[in-house]
Amino acid sequence: MNRYTAGIDVGGTKTLLCLTDEDGTILEQYKLETQLSREPEVFFRWLFGELEQLCKRNGSTLSSLQGVGIGFPGVMNERTGTLTSAPALNWPATTDIRPVIAAFYPGLVALDNDVNMAAMGEYAAGSAAGSEHFIMITVGTGVGSALFLNGQLYRGASFAAGEIGYLIVEPGAVNAAAAPEYSEFGPFEMEVSGTGIGAKAAAELHMNSNNSLIRELAQGGVIRAEHVFAAAQRKDATAMKLLDQAYEQMAAAVKNIALTLDLELVILGGGVVEKNPGYVQEIAARVSRYTPQQSLTLRQAVLGNQAGAIGAAAAARSRSAAGRGRI
Repeated sequence: MNRYTAGIDVGGTKTLLCLTDEDGTILEQYKLETQLSREPEVFFRWLFGELEQLCKRNGSTLSSLQGVGIGFPGVMNERTGTLTSAPALNWPATTDIRPVIAAFYPGLVALDNDVNMAAMGEYAAGSAAGSEHFIMITVGTGVGSALFLNGQLYRGASFAAGEIGYLIVEPGAVNAAAAPEYSEFGPFEMEVSGTGIGAKAAAELHMNSNNSLIRELAQGGVIRAEHVFAAAQRKDATAMKLLDQAYEQMAAAVKNIALTLDLELVILGGGVVEKNPGYVQEIAARVSRYTPQQSLTLRQAVLGNQAGAIGAAAAARSRSAAGRGRI
């Protein structure tokens, strides 16, 4: 009898499923469009239907799995089984999704935030392997993080540890970039995320009619972070100023968090980091200027968008090995 586990990384637009053996080796993985539904029952019927097909292709069945791990883009409360701060899914904050899942898969389930699962993936098979005290920060459309302390994920009193996007950047100041369309983003997020960098560039160019390459690269469309990074590569002064601000904010946050928790490692990942070579080195150089702490290491995440699914499967294996049941 096989001892397969499954890992699922649910995103607002894409969902990645993977099937692993007892050693964590990936047997198959595939990505598909997320079939969003405001009704958890409809969503999980679709999700476990897809997982069942994945099992069948690998000579297994859904019912024979040792466990299933699922990472969600939101705050997963382990005590109540509720998912909150998940606008892509927007399920009622009082809905316990565990019995809904049990209707389609009654076995062992590990449920968590997607960044927590990604950190678990990097710990199991990536840049954080062997580290007991680290933070993983993902920089993409938004900013998220996960804390690993004493060899375990730290989730916090309300399971919302790691929401660093809401860090205060300038006490007493109103977030100038927080227009209505960005209201769900926090102050720090609007300084360093792809969304924030793009918004700040648009605001800068609206106020100053200079000939920045950012305008040229955007070609009259929405200004995005990729245009800012590309312009900075060509030594555009406006782009370099904007990125200098973003790098300084990230370096300061990294250093403050690392000193507070006495971390040994910071993992940086997400689309902004992956698409811009030299990002980690830039942050590391700035962090080193702030420090009396010499033992901190910065590394780039290596598992990319596979990390969440790999970590979810690892979480299910860990829960199974510990003899723990459903979340």
